[in-house]
Amino acid sequence: MAYSRQAQWPCTPEEMYFNAKNEMITIVPNFSIPTENASATCIGGEWGPFQPNRETQVPLWLAHTLWKRKRCAIKAPAWMNAEHLDAVLGLERQDASAFQPLPFHYIEVAYFLFTSGTDGNLPQEVFGDDLARVKDLVELVQKARMAKILAGLATLQGAITVKLNNLAALEINAVRPFFLGALDMFFKYQGMEEGAIGGSQVGGSLAPSTQPGGAPRARQLRVEGGRAR
Repeated sequence: MAYSRQAQWPCTPEEMYFNAKNEMITIVPNFSIPTENASATCIGGEWGPFQPNRETQVPLWLAHTLWKRKRCAIKAPAWMNAEHLDAVLGLERQDASAFQPLPFHYIEVAYFLFTSGTDGNLPQEVFGDDLARVKDLVELVQKARMAKILAGLATLQGAITVKLNNLAALEINAVRPFFLGALDMFFKYQGMEEGAIGGSQVGGSLAPSTQPGGAPRARQLRVEGGRAR
């Protein structure tokens, strides 16, 4: 079967944003549906139950559709609590060798909630008085993670093991072009390098190493991760 190189190229921001609209979010409906289980069946699945003042989870696109029709209130995701984000930011800055777990589409979801429905004041409804603080914290977390990614890429040498644990969709998409060429080149010259240095390889991680001496452990060339969880 022929291998499609095109499938490896990064997605556009519009494609990433579109995919993120399937992320689940909590709403509080102000209506009910006269079905046996008060749910609605759509192409993507069955959502509900929809009952007044009863929380339920739906995809982001459905939540926004209902909100525009004044049929629900949207609740801020738990990970966008200001105290939680502040703790995540502290851990991101303290540990240069790991990335804290966040939703796979956290950047796109945050952007959506900060910018959508401005005529109806959706951001203010969702975050209340914490809106400015949450915006700042999300931006600082994103910058801290990107700084670690760039620092990690700067330390890569030779054939490597690349760990993508806990990277988000847009973060993976940002580094994908580098690995398309770099990993192919490492693989191509791996045999030559092994012969020259007696079969040892250089190991590495996407986040910069914090081990004394800075000399990574030898590993086989492979990629770990993909969709970060």
